Amino acid sequence: MKRTLHLFLSVILLVTISYAQFTEDALRYSSRGNGSGSRALGMGNAYIGVSDDYSASLWNPAGLAQMRRLEMTGGISSAGLSNDATFFSTQQSSSSTTTSIDNAGFVFPFPTVQGSLVFAFGYNRIADYGSSLKFNGFNDKSSIIYSLYDNYYDYDIPFKVKLTDSTGYTSINKNVQQSGQIKEGGNLGLWSFSGAIDIEENISFGISLNVYSGMYDYSRYYVEEDTRNIYSNSAAGLPADSAHLRFNKFYYDSYLSSELSGSNITLGLMYRSDFFRVGLIARGPTSIKIQETYSNEGESVFDNTGTWAAVPNTKYSYDATNEYGIQSPWTLGVGVSAYVLPELLIAADIEQTDWTQIEWTDNPVLEKKNTDLQANFRSVTSYRFGAEFDIPSTEMRIRGGYLMQPSPYKNDPGAFDQSMITGGLGIFLQRNVLLDGAVAIGSYKTFRNQYSLPKVLDPSRTDESISTTLVNFTVSYRF
Repeated sequence: MKRTLHLFLSVILLVTISYAQFTEDALRYSSRGNGSGSRALGMGNAYIGVSDDYSASLWNPAGLAQMRRLEMTGGISSAGLSNDATFFSTQQSSSSTTTSIDNAGFVFPFPTVQGSLVFAFGYNRIADYGSSLKFNGFNDKSSIIYSLYDNYYDYDIPFKVKLTDSTGYTSINKNVQQSGQIKEGGNLGLWSFSGAIDIEENISFGISLNVYSGMYDYSRYYVEEDTRNIYSNSAAGLPADSAHLRFNKFYYDSYLSSELSGSNITLGLMYRSDFFRVGLIARGPTSIKIQETYSNEGESVFDNTGTWAAVPNTKYSYDATNEYGIQSPWTLGVGVSAYVLPELLIAADIEQTDWTQIEWTDNPVLEKKNTDLQANFRSVTSYRFGAEFDIPSTEMRIRGGYLMQPSPYKNDPGAFDQSMITGGLGIFLQRNVLLDGAVAIGSYKTFRNQYSLPKVLDPSRTDESISTTLVNFTVSYRF
């Protein structure tokens, strides 16, 4: 009997936890961020048709066939984010900065009678999850309390802290001051095992076998307050089951830590001539497995007026774990580069991803929701443009670029598309040593709801205007 009950409760728990995943989770772990490599970033990441250094393992592995010397590469990047959020007509700003290894790799050309055979191995960081949000405003539409109701007793924080009665009823449904802070961190990187070979004169084929690893951390500190003294029942002898009638404040904190792992392949082709190059890539679906550990903590505070003995400050928390997977769609891309002058290289890329093919995996409950997940997305095409100029009579190259990544969410306006302007500089410190640096500045708009409620549109929405800055340095040594 106990075993049967335990199984029944485990099934309920699985359903409860699995439904907590959102479209944002699927997109976060499937997106590739701003790639890797200072030279590529300085050229607006228009690199599919260039790819003549270690970072070809990420952008177009077929480009490795251009390399004739052994290369060692290492880089570091610093990403900054500023968020101006508007919450019920009140604006607050917040910011975050993260610094991490950008890449580290080796390229090994092998001697051949004709053509080229090149292998590469290394690490590329492809996404940073650092972000910050602060909000504070009076919500006359809703309260978070109803959204936290849970049929599973151990997860029903509002009842545990006396914010609902034994029937699930609460009088606290709107007219509360809401404030909070959200912090996100972590990154996603991949280990690439790459190779390229000339299959015809001036035509090369390449492949990268990629193993993903990373982590994601999320914390939210949330407060709801009765700042206008609306919930102020002063009746003597008020039972604890009706404590919500004297609501004063509710603290609700959430923490999540995820470990990420996965794999995919990238296929590439490149045609080369003395004046231009054309590259094609097919990036296979990425299968990411997510192992989550999370906790939620609630604490309530009530008024103590008249002869009523107030319920003591009430606290409750729980911890849980969850596992699920995400499979991202195929991405197809084409890039061209050409020397329009002996000193001037220009490049352009186009990439297409059909985000309606994204899927939950490794979780039977979530897999049943794939149709709902996919209905939120659309197919998008991103554009990237860049240029590099060798300054005559110097050992310096200057670079510039622009990239635009449309929002994959269906019906998002153009203001939600992410765009970046980039610039960079390359300096030959010695004949074999190259130092590259790049800066990228971007902006976009987005929004999020702190919780969802049936039949309530945008119950607690923050409209966010985000600015990003990315600084990247790479050092390469060629033997």
